[in-house]
Amino acid sequence: MRILIIDDEPNVADLFSRLAAIHGFTDIDIVSTSEEAVTHVLRARYDLITLDIRMPGASGLEIIAILRNMNPHAVIAVISGHLPEQIPDEVLSCVDTMLAKPVPLEIFTQLLEGALQVSEMMVRLRDLGSHPIAIVN
Repeated sequence: MRILIIDDEPNVADLFSRLAAIHGFTDIDIVSTSEEAVTHVLRARYDLITLDIRMPGASGLEIIAILRNMNPHAVIAVISGHLPEQIPDEVLSCVDTMLAKPVPLEIFTQLLEGALQVSEMMVRLRDLGSHPIAIVN
């Protein structure tokens, strides 16, 4: 499973990365700006994307639709210490979950496990297309 962590707080990004590594995930990219995030999603497909809302430059809310369009099957989790009260519906429709910082370890673990299940299911669905189907008249 490939993970993209988008957070301008190095300690938070490092903690999320270490927690993912403890659970056996090693394909992890960390970026600190929305611009870097967009560059990464243009080059790779991710299974789990976590992002903060308040960052230098463009906010996380401004790039969520881009992240979803480039990674339609990824689990996208907004993890922020500043969750706005009003979020536009078009943004909400692109997000799978919103978590307030600090995120309890067991909740982050559940996020990892859930994203892995979604990723494995998508692989199985893609594999269905690799088996020939016999058409009988």
